Amino acid sequence: MRWAACVASWCFGLSLLSSAVADDTPVKWERIKLEEIFRGEGVAVADINKDGFMDVVNGEAWYQNPGNKTPRDANYFKSGNWTMHPLRADGIHRYIADGDYSHGFAVWTYDISGDGWQDVIVIDFPGVPCHWFENPQGKPGPWNKYEIWHSAANETPQFLDITGDGKPELIMTSEPEQMIGYLEIPSPADAKKGKWNYTQVNGEKLGPQLAHRYYHGLGVGDVNHDGKQDIVIPHGWWEQPAKLNEGPWVFHKHVLKGNGEGNPETGADIYVDDLDGDGDNDILMSAAHHIGVWWFENVGGSPDPKFKQHVIDDKFSQTHALHYQDVNGDGVNDLITGKRFYAHGSGGDPDAKGEVVMYWFEVKKTAGQPPQFTKHKIEAGTDTGVGTQFWVGDFDGDKLLDIVSSNKKGTNVLLQRR
Repeated sequence: MRWAACVASWCFGLSLLSSAVADDTPVKWERIKLEEIFRGEGVAVADINKDGFMDVVNGEAWYQNPGNKTPRDANYFKSGNWTMHPLRADGIHRYIADGDYSHGFAVWTYDISGDGWQDVIVIDFPGVPCHWFENPQGKPGPWNKYEIWHSAANETPQFLDITGDGKPELIMTSEPEQMIGYLEIPSPADAKKGKWNYTQVNGEKLGPQLAHRYYHGLGVGDVNHDGKQDIVIPHGWWEQPAKLNEGPWVFHKHVLKGNGEGNPETGADIYVDDLDGDGDNDILMSAAHHIGVWWFENVGGSPDPKFKQHVIDDKFSQTHALHYQDVNGDGVNDLITGKRFYAHGSGGDPDAKGEVVMYWFEVKKTAGQPPQFTKHKIEAGTDTGVGTQFWVGDFDGDKLLDIVSSNKKGTNVLLQRR
């Protein structure tokens, strides 16, 4: 049956758009379980040891892919055990899901040292110093650790190219100075000498609420459709100027909730796209700790964007990470998210003990019409979840998007199958 559920109603003043649950998608998934131990809630993927196979890394360790010499073989992951190698000098830690927090809130890989080997950036915990770890080029032992900045605030930092120079920047808040901005990757020599240069974009101080280490919601996108990437939070957006490094970015206040009044939702990853084909850009966001996946319709147009909230899904909680990528290869980006298990322990958030699910929402666009979202459960992802971050990309070289997670349910790979 194509449509298992279809709704079109109003809920708490929010437009609940036509959505559906489908069970006949050709997109299927296979789970590869690396381990069930809680090591971190952020994860990245790279060929760490340069053997031609993608490895998995969190804030504690990297997991060596046991691949053989046939990377297109669907079973090459299962040819042996995944070997764990420590990042830190004090070894590999394990944490308790109900009560502990890890030292790996967000993780990315990049060749910072310029030696051809992938290094690792780790956001330890919101508001504390963040570091990068230098790949030892296949040698045993811990990785050399260098501080990037003294305060990595906001629970959804980003590592994206906001300047347009072809290299990603680390985008986050710095709590003591109450500023938001980005850190460009320095030269290999400078990366080891001390903190990276922080480019502040806000003119006035953020204030203690927006600058708080546990502030929820951050993204990058072209809000006003001028071809430049802006910084977006639930309280507003900073407009990138025509030229960088010529003063602060202009802040435009908005409230990502309802019709734009009161306090905004506490969000996670934020994306910007024209969802209804009317020529201006809308916003996508999910709830970090409560319940909701939403899109925010731009009802003000490009020169002066204003946003109206619409519900995509309100059936599961703690969607603390969200991706917007083309899952089924139809040329339209889709949403991928799931439940973060025990985000605040067993009793801290709504439905904390509910099923730990993974979903992708197929997006259909029609010019001048609201977008349609078809909800697909990732059955193989049940009891995995999202953490504060997860990874989406082609892990096994078959040109299909896969999912990798490391969180309080352990470390897992979900391979897309057709």
